[in-house]
Amino acid sequence: MNWKEEAIRDLKNYPKRKEAIENIKNKIQILEERFVSLKGISIGNPVRGGISKQEENQINNIAERERLGFSLRISEQLVALTEKGLNGLDEREHRVLEGFYINQIRVEALCEELHIEKSRLYQIRDKALRNYTLAVYGTVEI
Repeated sequence: MNWKEEAIRDLKNYPKRKEAIENIKNKIQILEERFVSLKGISIGNPVRGGISKQEENQINNIAERERLGFSLRISEQLVALTEKGLNGLDEREHRVLEGFYINQIRVEALCEELHIEKSRLYQIRDKALRNYTLAVYGTVEI
């Protein structure tokens, strides 16, 4: 596995994963409200050979909430892992990785912001990426 590429992928996906956490929570809440509003199971007319539409809707609702709950836990863990990796860097390294991969700022703008030349920016990026990869994955090599 190429840990450097994995780290870059994690950093680039970080903003969308954070956004997904809120969206998933909202979707679960909507499903919970729908579940409460679903009519109770009728015992008057039994359905032969299957389940009623109401029962099917309730089962589908439960299954969707379970699936979203799993996705939420995974997204939260990945966001927390990325944040721990970034927090292990010094301020400049953190800013460089944030600029390169999370906010995807132009190289020239980063150089101007940090008052450094491109070659120095790339050196800092490489060191920061190595430190991040060590903090998150425990290795930078296979």
